Amino acid sequence: MTADSSTPASGAGTCEGLPPWLRGIWAQLAPALAAGRLPHALLLAGPEGLGKMAFAQALGEALLCESPRPDHHACGHCRACRLLAAGSHPDLHVVAPAEEGKAIRVDAIRELIGFAALTPQFGGRRVLRLAPAELLNVNAANALLKTLEEPAPGSHLILVSARPARLLPTVRSRCQTIRFAPPPAAEARAWLAPRCGEADAALLLALAAGSPLRALALAGALERRRELFRAFLDLAAGKLDAVRAAERFLAGGAAAEVAGWLAGWHHDLLRLTMAAGSAPLTNPDYAAPLATLAARVAPQWLVLRWDAVLALRARLATPLNAQLAFEDFFIDWAGAAARRG
Repeated sequence: MTADSSTPASGAGTCEGLPPWLRGIWAQLAPALAAGRLPHALLLAGPEGLGKMAFAQALGEALLCESPRPDHHACGHCRACRLLAAGSHPDLHVVAPAEEGKAIRVDAIRELIGFAALTPQFGGRRVLRLAPAELLNVNAANALLKTLEEPAPGSHLILVSARPARLLPTVRSRCQTIRFAPPPAAEARAWLAPRCGEADAALLLALAAGSPLRALALAGALERRRELFRAFLDLAAGKLDAVRAAERFLAGGAAAEVAGWLAGWHHDLLRLTMAAGSAPLTNPDYAAPLATLAARVAPQWLVLRWDAVLALRARLATPLNAQLAFEDFFIDWAGAAARRG
């Protein structure tokens, strides 16, 4: 589950239920929501960890609520809100990958299209939520176009994406994009500090590229990150083979998350190689060991490894064996620090 996957309890959709950095976006949409002029297709786009899914849920609840509050959030008490809380509202349809990280296939979109064509049972509105939208495969995205072009009366399609550039341009162009960005650093630290225990809020925000919810999710994963970073250094030093390294990285599940950590370490290695001490790092707590490792491998080889880590992340979104994907990636890293060039 990503940091954006968490949502507030249904019916708790007051403005206070959204993180503070989202309230301005809500206020911008509220007049159109109140007047019934909300675009039929919205794309909520921005980095992970900002609460886009919470926002999408709150928006869907507000559209279906029979007695919205003065702040235009759902009341939490009407028949529609009670059905939403029970997960059984007949006018809400949610599309997600059948398996986390895998593609959204055309069959799921055909089901969405059939749902959108039905007459709403309550209130004249239907809400269709699709996330992560960037996981639509080409056939599924093309199948969605007609619904985007010719929406059924009263239907509202809410797409959520952390990587909107991966969507077909024809899909993006048919949606009104609402952009989400990390809040100012001081605001993010003020929100995070009382919630992250003894962890360093500034470090967590650096690791999360400023996204507070992502930073909060990382607070409980710092020890595993430390263990895997040590394994990565052991691999590069020739103390660990590729098969065992892959097993360690996959031992706790969350293959996509640990591949993201690998990508961050590689990004910092490239920064240290190309920009020396002037580059800000994604992993400032690992600056010294990363600098030592960067000095021991050829810059051209690091560029190839950056391409490889991007390919690894792409492979993890396919049905291919994750163990083999990590093994293939780690084979070239095994003992790399002992041989420059």
